Amino acid sequence: MRLGVYQYANGSNDAGLAAFERAVELAPPPSAERAQALAAFGTGLHMAWRHAESLAVCEQALALARATGARAAELRALTELGSDLAYLGRGEEGLARLGQAVRLAGEIGDPTALQRVYITLTDVLTMLGRPGESARVAAEGLAAIRRYGADATVLVANQVEALLAVGDWDEAERASVTALRTLSSSYSYMALIIRADVEIGRGYFDAARAHLDAALATLREDRGLGVYDAYRAELALWERRWPDAAQAIDDGLTQAQSEEAAQIRVQLCAKGLRAQAELAVLARARRDDAALRARLDRARELLTAARRAAADAAPITPNAVGWHLLARAEHDRACGAARPQAWADAAAAWDRLERPPLAAYCRWRQAEALVAAGASRAEASVPLRDAHAVAARIGARPLAAELELLAQRARLDLTPPSAEPPSGKRALEETLGLTPREADVLALIARGYTNREIASTLVISIKTAGVHVSHILRKLDAPNRQQAAAIAHRLTPGPGS
Repeated sequence: MRLGVYQYANGSNDAGLAAFERAVELAPPPSAERAQALAAFGTGLHMAWRHAESLAVCEQALALARATGARAAELRALTELGSDLAYLGRGEEGLARLGQAVRLAGEIGDPTALQRVYITLTDVLTMLGRPGESARVAAEGLAAIRRYGADATVLVANQVEALLAVGDWDEAERASVTALRTLSSSYSYMALIIRADVEIGRGYFDAARAHLDAALATLREDRGLGVYDAYRAELALWERRWPDAAQAIDDGLTQAQSEEAAQIRVQLCAKGLRAQAELAVLARARRDDAALRARLDRARELLTAARRAAADAAPITPNAVGWHLLARAEHDRACGAARPQAWADAAAAWDRLERPPLAAYCRWRQAEALVAAGASRAEASVPLRDAHAVAARIGARPLAAELELLAQRARLDLTPPSAEPPSGKRALEETLGLTPREADVLALIARGYTNREIASTLVISIKTAGVHVSHILRKLDAPNRQQAAAIAHRLTPGPGS
């Protein structure tokens, strides 16, 4: 059993699983030792993504552990059962088992087992589309584990992943730097990769590349079923190395062929479609028809793979829906089609899944698509402003730079309507007898907004926006919007006032 643990820590999956299987053969039934060996074997199967087999073995281990009073084996079996259930699409059952495991770990006081429970629970919560809760549970687990002085590299990596997802990048920065300072020999690649992810988001590309290269020394044989290659692709995408990104995705998909890796495949396909979209744009600009056909063929293959992977992964993780919507929107972009609604749908999905950085990326592309589709500058500015606000708040410098370039190129407005001087809004209310909401609407009319744009900006229906406009025109005795805007301009302090 110990040999299996060391083999896994060294990245030798097959050797570790073989050692655990041999432990089961050697352990006398029925006994506490056999319960421990079964629980270890279940862990090995789980780590090999063989969740259905792991579930069956861990159920045996749990029953035998309870019959023989082997509490450590019971705890390990509960932990793996919880994760297996979640990965088999039975998320709430899995969380219930993991809750039992957390309580038992607290009673036993085993720091290694306690760490394993919290690692598993945070992984499951993020997979179930609850990264905010995952980050909070990780902080709770770290506080408990550090009382024992135990290594917490993997749990910190899970915490940083969740923090990045929810957009708390300052805390992710602090946690990832601390993890590197206290780096241990076990699973060091996880701390290096997650630090690289922070650096990619913030534009520290040289440092990210160095950390990804360093992670190779201890990386597992399966490269995290292609997850490592997804990070390589992300770095290449932001560095505008589109062919390198496409190659990294191909490498990752080679590792993520198993049925259990569907949730990884759909993410890889979405990133791959982003690379193909950029390469298609270049092929069109160069009038290279052969290259364009090749890119579009590959884009179709990736979209088909994304659709199938999303169908397999959706019962397990709601994140699959977000990645599939993103993949479809990227495919539209590869084909040269400007479909803003596809990007709006993807952004809304990421909002529901508590992932504002991904939603901001989608709103950048939505603004691009609106410009390409000939929408007004006011309408295209709405998603652009939303995305820029998120990028500025979390410190996503590469994304912010792209948004600012788009604003400059398409003459879009990054200044939110709420920047209207308070005295100007009060003048509209007090002098004209408008309600606060009507004053908001009139300020947008004065900036040339349509009813649709007003509705999007103020998060109201188009019908409600139209009713407000009608009330304003009647109160001002204005025959049309232009006259209403002129009245508002007279009452609003000008620049430098």
